[in-house]
Amino acid sequence: MTTISATIFVLSLLAISGFFFIYPLMILAASIFRYKSRVSHHFGKPYISMIIVVRNGEDLILKKIENAISIEYPSDQYEIIIFSDGSTDKTVEKVQPFLNDRIHLYKSEEHTGKFQGLNKAVDASKGDIIFFSDADAMLDPKAVVTMTKHFSDPQIGGVCGRRIIGEQKKLLAEAQDRYFSFDAWTKKIESRSGSITSNDGKLFAIRRDLFSPVPPGVTDDLYMALNIVKKKKRFVFESDALAFIRLPSRSVKHEIERRQRIVSTSLMGIFLMRDLLNPFEYGLYSLNLFLNKILRRLLPFFLVILFASNLYLSLYNPFYFITFFFQVLFYSMALIYPLIFQKREDQRIISRASSIVFYFCIGNIGGLFGVFNFLMGKRIVKWTPIKNDSQEDD
Repeated sequence: MTTISATIFVLSLLAISGFFFIYPLMILAASIFRYKSRVSHHFGKPYISMIIVVRNGEDLILKKIENAISIEYPSDQYEIIIFSDGSTDKTVEKVQPFLNDRIHLYKSEEHTGKFQGLNKAVDASKGDIIFFSDADAMLDPKAVVTMTKHFSDPQIGGVCGRRIIGEQKKLLAEAQDRYFSFDAWTKKIESRSGSITSNDGKLFAIRRDLFSPVPPGVTDDLYMALNIVKKKKRFVFESDALAFIRLPSRSVKHEIERRQRIVSTSLMGIFLMRDLLNPFEYGLYSLNLFLNKILRRLLPFFLVILFASNLYLSLYNPFYFITFFFQVLFYSMALIYPLIFQKREDQRIISRASSIVFYFCIGNIGGLFGVFNFLMGKRIVKWTPIKNDSQEDD
């Protein structure tokens, strides 16, 4: 029995290490031996469309419009399309005064889901390059120009920008910032040798002729990125194209619900694009996608299995007692974080470490629910985003 438990323990540990250690080392090695040079020549100024799908964003939309207008790009080569997905507040009313020959508003009286808004907005657009951005993302003035240059390479079908958290001194602010820094590093390394395996809906762009309608129940940004790769084009990351955002997770409850939705819809998108998991057709990208998007989603199960097998083995072997002790210590750090948040300055190092562990744990709880949703066939087609402090959970 102990032999079987030890085997389960080792396999679980290897699976967890696959995402945290093996995958980063693998893509780093690939970036060295399969480096693809960055685009450096001039591309000109193609006509672009900026699409913003919003629901109940009355507190955000004016600032977003002002930000979109202020980007550094010729106004005669640039249109802004806003789609209101069944907003019940004053979003539509606040957009009306800005409408002209380059700022357009479309709306759905019913809340049908973001995917419908994206599809209808793209149909109404006329840009050669389609940009997508959320209402709460404030773009750096040079972001659009920086991303557009990549399309000078005919092999590049899409470009993803980088999100930067603009809020501090909020619950889990530093932990989220560190997570997105690691995610940005991963995208940057993946881009050097091929295509990224994830996307960021806060800011990304694709060639219009490569767009395919987004189906219900998927993560729209990931699905569009996978669709580009499936069409044998590259989807890359531009770290200098910045989108400044508020905290994605407004509370613990919100983070669990958000992670549950993201995991469930991303797995559905990968399932619909499962041909990409064929290494004979898509090579190294298939392995990258499996490790970064599927194995990563299964981490909660491996963590539970690792803990349970370690608990059993600790009763029979001193070595496993030590490893179990460190596991208990790890999870204890998550439990103490709410108690030490914003406490004395001399506790800051402990607070930083425990915030990362706490964020990791609640994210995996949400991920666990998300996997169950996917396996049970539950499709999350629409939801109401939480962007304002007044919407935060207690």
